[in-house]
Amino acid sequence: MDWEKLRDKLVREKYPDEKEFQELRNQYENISKYIETKYGVETFFAGSAGRKTCMKGDRDIDLFLMFPEDLERQKLESQGLNIGEKVFKHFAGDYEVEYAEHPYTKGGIEGHEVEIVPCYDTNPGEIKSAVDRSPHHAKWVRENLSEEQKQDVVLLKTFLKAQGVYGSSLKIQGFSGYLCEILVHYFGSFKNLLEEVESWGEKEIIDPEKHHGGELPEELEMKFSNDSLVVIDPVDEERNVASVLTTENYSKFIYDAWRFNRRPGMNFFRVEETEVTKFEIQREIEKRGDFLVIELDSINEPDDIVYPQMRKTMRRLEKKISGNDFRIFESGFHVGENIRLFFELNSILPETEYVKGPRIFHGLDHLEQFNSKYSNTFIRGDRIVAKTDREFTEAKELLKEFLDGDRDELEEKGIPGNVARKIQDFRMVDPVMEDEAWLKFLAEKLKVEQ
Repeated sequence: MDWEKLRDKLVREKYPDEKEFQELRNQYENISKYIETKYGVETFFAGSAGRKTCMKGDRDIDLFLMFPEDLERQKLESQGLNIGEKVFKHFAGDYEVEYAEHPYTKGGIEGHEVEIVPCYDTNPGEIKSAVDRSPHHAKWVRENLSEEQKQDVVLLKTFLKAQGVYGSSLKIQGFSGYLCEILVHYFGSFKNLLEEVESWGEKEIIDPEKHHGGELPEELEMKFSNDSLVVIDPVDEERNVASVLTTENYSKFIYDAWRFNRRPGMNFFRVEETEVTKFEIQREIEKRGDFLVIELDSINEPDDIVYPQMRKTMRRLEKKISGNDFRIFESGFHVGENIRLFFELNSILPETEYVKGPRIFHGLDHLEQFNSKYSNTFIRGDRIVAKTDREFTEAKELLKEFLDGDRDELEEKGIPGNVARKIQDFRMVDPVMEDEAWLKFLAEKLKVEQ
């Protein structure tokens, strides 16, 4: 499809019209007027709605309370919560207290999801917490992006969302809205960005405001050494806006840009809803290795706590499994009504194990040490080898033994605390069950063809 025609269609479908923006601003101003009149605190309209880079139908309003720099942190938090609670009561809205670097109120007011966040009104170089940056981010976007570029930001967000890589939460580990805004500004447009992206290398460094003159200082090279994409924050020269992005999601973006450039189409901007059946999943599993599925009760914590702890748990279990010679072909975890971890592997090993020792030329001390540990030793090639009985011949028994213990014992084995509390009562379950979200997860993970 011709790009200009496609873009016009996408803007009409995905970008809010002026009436929608005005409705959002009117709602913000109603709340802001109440706060400034009642409490004398200035506010700031942050978030994507405040900078006109939100998607059509997005009814989120991020309102920041701008407190003076000399206010004590404890008073900022208590006054911020007090104002937030009074606002929701005044406008007859439901709310709850959420926690980031400090607590804030979040809830519904007249069909809008409103966040009331306290922060310090300070210069970019003197911020006291991460939330203090948000107003500066919004100001930078308003000053640097044209109306057309703001539309392109929404197209980029929609494109990334359809590919499953939009969002900077620790669940998704993808592209944040602010990162999208910077990329569109830097490359000029959505189309230019995707044309450049397909030629990105293993590591890409972007410094929009040229804070570092084309070359990062050594301390930042070290700080960002594990990041595939480094985008220096225009308002904070020591921050990588893309730090949460995983190498896999970075690679997906490059691949999808390459695909899009060859055949642009609406399909790249729509989430494909695939229906899978138990039969299709079962048939796929029968063609693969053995499956072990561990189920535990859900963890009542925010995603940004649960997902990192689950990833750490998976790494620990994978290390234990592979360290005992079981080969893992695929693995993953799903957080839903219950939490499930799965491993596709060769689950049975022979009782006999051959353990490689040192080369015969490595010295007598090494030979002595190896022979003191094993009795049935012999030479294979130029290396000493021992024939012994394997401790675990079934992966299932290995995991049962490893996960046996109370919370303290599990934590000593490397299982994070919140997971350790739940995994004490783990269950081994069949991979195919009546759980639509779980089946959908398996279908995506195993690349089941429809």
